[in-house]
Amino acid sequence: MNKRILGVVFGTTLACFQAQAAEFKCQDDVKPAHLTAEEQKLVDQFWAESLVYLDQYLKALETPTGQCKDSAQATTQTYSSETGKAQTRCIMKYRDVELVAKHLKAVLAEPDKAKTCFDSQKNYKAFPLYTPNAEVQKLSATSKWINRPLLTDYYKKLGGEIGAAGLELNENFLAITSRTDTKAHWTKDISIKGLPTLWSSVGWIPFYAENPNAGSDRFRGGYLYAELMGPWGNLRIKEIDGEKVGAEIGMTVQLFNTSYPYHYHHPQEIYMTLTKPQCIDQNKHMVMHWDSDQFKQKRSDNGWTVNIDGSKGKWKKWFSTQDPDQKWLTYFERNAIHAFHALEGCNQTIKNSGLVTVWARTTAQDNEQTTQLCRPVSGTKDIKTMKPEDKAVCELHDWKP
Repeated sequence: MNKRILGVVFGTTLACFQAQAAEFKCQDDVKPAHLTAEEQKLVDQFWAESLVYLDQYLKALETPTGQCKDSAQATTQTYSSETGKAQTRCIMKYRDVELVAKHLKAVLAEPDKAKTCFDSQKNYKAFPLYTPNAEVQKLSATSKWINRPLLTDYYKKLGGEIGAAGLELNENFLAITSRTDTKAHWTKDISIKGLPTLWSSVGWIPFYAENPNAGSDRFRGGYLYAELMGPWGNLRIKEIDGEKVGAEIGMTVQLFNTSYPYHYHHPQEIYMTLTKPQCIDQNKHMVMHWDSDQFKQKRSDNGWTVNIDGSKGKWKKWFSTQDPDQKWLTYFERNAIHAFHALEGCNQTIKNSGLVTVWARTTAQDNEQTTQLCRPVSGTKDIKTMKPEDKAVCELHDWKP
């Protein structure tokens, strides 16, 4: 083949490649960082582990499991009245998940472009971000350089039962997050054992510590989440090729002997369990459609009032165990009622229990983003004792397509 033909062939290929190249638009608060060469190396390591996490997340969504031939099979309801069993669906059949996968592929195909939207959040001003404890901070030179305030200090200052639970979780953060099993659905270890820079450098948030409506004091102190990708995370991409990016991906940690009360929200949500339970009933969760006939619904001016009554043991059929092998993936549709219950279990101690998940939302830029907690029917005085068997009311708002 002569040079002229080579030039035409490669020129055409290059033109096609350029035409297919994605255009990334960052969130407005992502500003260019002025870093030394050594600081850039630290950020590069953070970015490299972030890419592994996102790549593995994409593969977990698309790798066939269960009855799905080109997708992972997700639980969409832990109990369906029609069958008396759980309801499942191939997760890639959902359009919002399909878009998440599309945008992740764009990030992974052009990581240098995507990196312009990556922020270590060393000097993030929107709200406080933390590192669990000094031991975790020492896992990575990047984490030490970012030098976030420690959650152990935060909870010591907070005090009371909330502070005590927060200290229990964060002093033992490494032990809890290391008790994971990623062999079944991940080709690389995406836990803190495999990606120590990511887990120690991402900003952790004590989500419910200062929310008096979030159930027991132990739960309020015993729950953390971190956001790697999304409007408030490290990778803040607003649009790819003019298309709004809804992917919000991170991780959560919940202390044992806690119950996350019934709650709901407009954005669809995905949980992938990493914690290996010590016994079959150690960590339970539920998700059911808000219009399930297990609940009572009444139309309101701008939504629905949903009454939940899990008394007389009814709640037990709604809840299912979760583990990193068989019952590892759950998808919550818009306004689905869900909860996480880690109260019962076998010989639970801080070193053999807790609940660690890969967490995501798929539509992080539309409708109301705030997580809405259901309230006890009996009144605010019983908020601190809320359990799945208690009667609760959820005030759902209509969402706009």
